[in-house]
Amino acid sequence: MLTDNAVFAASRDSVSKIRIRDLGKTFSLGQTEVTALTKVNLDVTAGEFICIVGPSGCGKTTLLRILAELEAPTQGEVLIARDDPSAPLSSMIFQESSIFPWMTIRDNVAYGLRLRGVDDTQINKVVTHFIKLAGLERFADAYPHQLSGGMKQRASVARAFSNDPEILLMDEPFAALDEQNKALLQEELLRIWSETRKTVVFITHSIDEALVLSDRVLVMSARPGRLKAEFKVDFPRPRRVYDLKADPAFGRMGREIWTLLREEVAGQ
Repeated sequence: MLTDNAVFAASRDSVSKIRIRDLGKTFSLGQTEVTALTKVNLDVTAGEFICIVGPSGCGKTTLLRILAELEAPTQGEVLIARDDPSAPLSSMIFQESSIFPWMTIRDNVAYGLRLRGVDDTQINKVVTHFIKLAGLERFADAYPHQLSGGMKQRASVARAFSNDPEILLMDEPFAALDEQNKALLQEELLRIWSETRKTVVFITHSIDEALVLSDRVLVMSARPGRLKAEFKVDFPRPRRVYDLKADPAFGRMGREIWTLLREEVAGQ
């Protein structure tokens, strides 16, 4: 059961923003059942940026969809602390750009705020701020078809942050980008996050990406997915992608994570 009730109000718990207990998810496929997740237990601190890595099919996206209330768990519970009952519980950024092709970038970024009935003066202030943070000032009145894939994802990030959700959920948002654009978008995301300090749960297949972005990397097992290990990532911030990759400690931690992942992938 996903809840955000007063029992777990933010004012009563200053540490955990997300609390997951004994979470399980089973799907029915005709006459058979497939268990995607089992006995997942996790606490995420307010303002923490966590990345989850694991083999394909281990339930990473299912976990994210449960947090977004797009799926219901079969067992266990998810508790999310609310700071502002009027704010959206979550915003989700997908691998493929999800901005509306018939809207300008400015209108796309403003979309969530308009749905919430925010007044035009505040919308203009917030949208202008996040478009500038995302480096899209020159393209605010352009349409998505006029932009590159990287710019579209910048717009998706700006829209998610501008809506001021309690938590931000990201499902491999940079996976389709080339290496150069991916590095630039990772640094842009970190820059925007450093200002807002939103709680972020980020799914990725890239160990390097997880280490560049996160405060903690969580490693999931093969299906049925469970949390196998976690790594605290204490590289100083702000982070520059290729400066960080040159640090020998970055390589050592990446190798440790890959060793665990290789065991799961090979055992599938």
